[in-house]
Amino acid sequence: MHLLNMNWMPLKHKHWFVLLLALMHTQYVIRAQQKMPVIRAPGETAVIVEGTDDITTWYLSPRARPDVYTLNKHTGERQVLFCTGLDTLSVRLKPGRAFDFVVLTTKGDSCFTRLQSPPLLTASSVETHDTLHFVLTEYNNIKLKVRLNGNDTLDLKFDSGTTGFLLTKEAIKNHGLSSLSNHRFNLGKLEWSGQTIRAVELSGHGTEGRFGWDIFDGRIIEIDYDEGLFIVHSQLDVKQRKYEKFAIEYTHGLFCLSALQKVKGRVYKNRFLFDNGYQRTIMLDKDLVSEQGYPAAGLPVLRRTVMQNGRGENIPVLTVNNELLQIGKNKLRHVPAQLLATNNPAGFKIHIMGNEVLKRFNTILDFQKNYIYLKPNSLFYGSYIEQQKNGT
Repeated sequence: MHLLNMNWMPLKHKHWFVLLLALMHTQYVIRAQQKMPVIRAPGETAVIVEGTDDITTWYLSPRARPDVYTLNKHTGERQVLFCTGLDTLSVRLKPGRAFDFVVLTTKGDSCFTRLQSPPLLTASSVETHDTLHFVLTEYNNIKLKVRLNGNDTLDLKFDSGTTGFLLTKEAIKNHGLSSLSNHRFNLGKLEWSGQTIRAVELSGHGTEGRFGWDIFDGRIIEIDYDEGLFIVHSQLDVKQRKYEKFAIEYTHGLFCLSALQKVKGRVYKNRFLFDNGYQRTIMLDKDLVSEQGYPAAGLPVLRRTVMQNGRGENIPVLTVNNELLQIGKNKLRHVPAQLLATNNPAGFKIHIMGNEVLKRFNTILDFQKNYIYLKPNSLFYGSYIEQQKNGT
C-alpha cells in the first residue's frame, strides 16, 4: 500500500477539512470490535487522521484482504478517523489492538481494511548492556562505526529525527550495493537483518548515512557526552541517577518533548521534535511563530543563511537571539534560534530541537516505558556556533 501525506493542503486547513467530513457525513463511533461495519466511499481514496494532526491519504485496495494501515507508535488509547467523503469511521485503539471493517466503493468493490495499532515492545528479559564509543563531531553529529553485511565499516550518525537506515547515494555507489533490500547492519553486538536502505543525497558532515530511533524500540539508549559513550540497555534503573524525567510524545513516526521559550516578557510553550540529527539549536516553525505571535521581527538577527536538508533542498533560514529556552528546570540563555521561511522540513507543524542544545545534556531515551531523561553535563554552559561567528 502506498501512502501519501496531505502536503497539497495547508496544515491550518486540514483540521477544518476533517471536521467538515465528520459533520457532513454519517459517523460510526466504535470502541470495541463487535461486528464488521461497512462504510461507503465515492472514490478510491480515504483520509486517515491519527490523534489531532497526523493526516495521511490512503488508497483503497479491493485486492488486499485485509489492507492494513499500521498506526504510529503510541502509549495510550489513540483516536483514529477514517474519512471517505461519504462516511467517517471513528475508532479508539490501544497498543497492540486492531479493528477491521469494509469500505464499499461506488464501483461495487469491497475493500477489507484493518487499522492496526503496534504493540509496545520490550527487549529480552535477559539483562544486557552494549557499550559503544562515539565521536561528537564539530558539527554536533553523534558518529559511530557500523558494519554493513559483515564486510564494510561505515561512519553513520545516530539521528533521533528519522527512522530506519539511510545511506547517501555516494555511499551506496562506493560500497557496490546493487540493491537496497535485505541488508544486515551491526552496531556492537546488536544486529538488524533484512533491512531496506533508504537513499538520500546528504548526511551529516563526515558520515555516510544515518540510523533512526526506531531500531532501538523496546530498548533503552544512554548517551554520555562527557565520556563519549553510547550504551544500549535491555533494562536500566535510573532512579538513583538524578536525571530529570520527561514523557515522550510520539507523533508522525517520531517523538518530541515540551519546552518553554521566554521572549520579551512572554512565555511560549511548544512541542519540540527531539532531533539530535539536526546540527543547530532550535528551528522554529513559521506557522507556529505566526499563530503564537512570537516577536521574530523584533529580535536581534545573528545571521542569514541557506541550509540543506537530507534531500539536498535549500532552506532559507534567519537566525535570531532567543532570550531563554527552558527545558524542565534547566534554563539556557541567549539561544540562537533558526526561523524558517519555508514549510517545515519535518513535514508537519512543530518546532525542532537540535543537537547543539541536546548535547548539553547526558541523555537516556527509554523506549520501553517511553520517557526521556536529561541531566546537564560539561557542555551545558558552552557557547553556540552562531555566537562564535558573531563574536558575542
